[in-house]
Amino acid sequence: MKTKRDLAVRCEEVTKHVCEHLDEQMDSPRCRQLRKHLQECPDCTAYLDGLKKTIKLYRNISTPRVSQSVHKKLLAALKLDP
Repeated sequence: MKTKRDLAVRCEEVTKHVCEHLDEQMDSPRCRQLRKHLQECPDCTAYLDGLKKTIKLYRNISTPRVSQSVHKKLLAALKLDP
């Protein structure tokens, strides 16, 4: 039987690697292990669901239009001058 500590280590692995394969349907041993863990762990399932919802919401947001002067000021403030 897995201890709570074993599950926590596995959860850390899931959160570390889930973003790398979020939209991929890979059949590697690691991906199979991650999918198995997700089937058994409600916390990691909730984490993944929240991540997917966040990405979906972000993709549906339209890009705001700003004036050229505001754009230049923003780039300067972020120290990203072209």
